[in-house]
Amino acid sequence: MASKAGSLRRIVFRPYVYSRARAGGLAFLLILALAGCTGRNDPAKLLPSSASGWTRTGEVRSYDAGDLWKYVDGAAEKFVAAGVRRTATADYRYQDGIDAVADIHQFTAPGGSKTVMDSESSAGSQAVEIGDAARLFSQTLEFRRGPYLVRIVTYQDTPENRAALTSLAQAIAAGM
Repeated sequence: MASKAGSLRRIVFRPYVYSRARAGGLAFLLILALAGCTGRNDPAKLLPSSASGWTRTGEVRSYDAGDLWKYVDGAAEKFVAAGVRRTATADYRYQDGIDAVADIHQFTAPGGSKTVMDSESSAGSQAVEIGDAARLFSQTLEFRRGPYLVRIVTYQDTPENRAALTSLAQAIAAGM
């Protein structure tokens, strides 16, 4: 009879130990996953220091939703209404010939990046295959991937703009 009680105790006791160990293991995995994703979710970390002939020429600047108006005055309301979380921007130079600015807007959900991109005219653009959707103008390339909307604008209108914009956009997309 004592042996039955001992085996019953183990059966009752084991699920408790197993569930505590399992909960601890799951908590550990969750912490690892969050730690690994933190940098990846920060749009500033998605702007490369150099890529495909492009070199970042200054520091990355970041704006939260509440202070986005300091950077995109007049259009910040549209981004905030769509759920922008934060924006990162940096200046670039392509092979000492083309200057550009790259912006990455991070939204709380993928629908936000789609809403903003769809709200703007695509007249005069051509579709390119980058991210979930992309369009290329003579001096601008914008694309969206998940909760991110990326816009790269050059200051010069040169024949090599389209190829140069595409190469920087592809480098940014590869880091996402």
